[in-house]
Amino acid sequence: MDDNAIIRLFNERNEAALSELSKKHGTFLTGIAERILLNREDSQMCVNDAYLRAWESIPPAQPNILRAFVGKIVKCIAVSMLRKGDTEKRGGGEFTLVLDELEGCISDKSCIETEFENKQLIGEINKFLLKCSEFHQRVFILRYWYCESVSEIAAELGAAENRVSVSLYRTRQKLKEHLAKEGYIL
Repeated sequence: MDDNAIIRLFNERNEAALSELSKKHGTFLTGIAERILLNREDSQMCVNDAYLRAWESIPPAQPNILRAFVGKIVKCIAVSMLRKGDTEKRGGGEFTLVLDELEGCISDKSCIETEFENKQLIGEINKFLLKCSEFHQRVFILRYWYCESVSEIAAELGAAENRVSVSLYRTRQKLKEHLAKEGYIL
């Protein structure tokens, strides 16, 4: 079933929307949660909470890209769970590694999440990404939005892991230069 049909089920308040959403995007959503929470049970709870939040949000929300819409919900819930200390395993994992990698581009690691929520900074990052090639954009987004590992990105894009690693490094360096030119203190 395509995303538009699933959204129609949500709009009709048909509970089949949840099972269809799970069938189509469940593995993807669980992957996001697991990379952040490092715990299968917590990840499943996170994804279930995301399904509930999607049910409560659609309607009135009418997402253009259902996968991204629900992926964002999962990420927000997972980060919130991590902050609250609801997970038994803390530290390590892709999410912590992602924050460590971005530390050099954004001034204070302790407030990276707060700064990312700042619309002006998001606008600058988006402006920067629009200047990058499609490959570099996809690598950056898969790594820093979906918290995918280098090997997962390489497999998804059919590229060598070394190419992905080099792309991430160079993109971070260029982002750092871009943000410095725009007046962000690094």
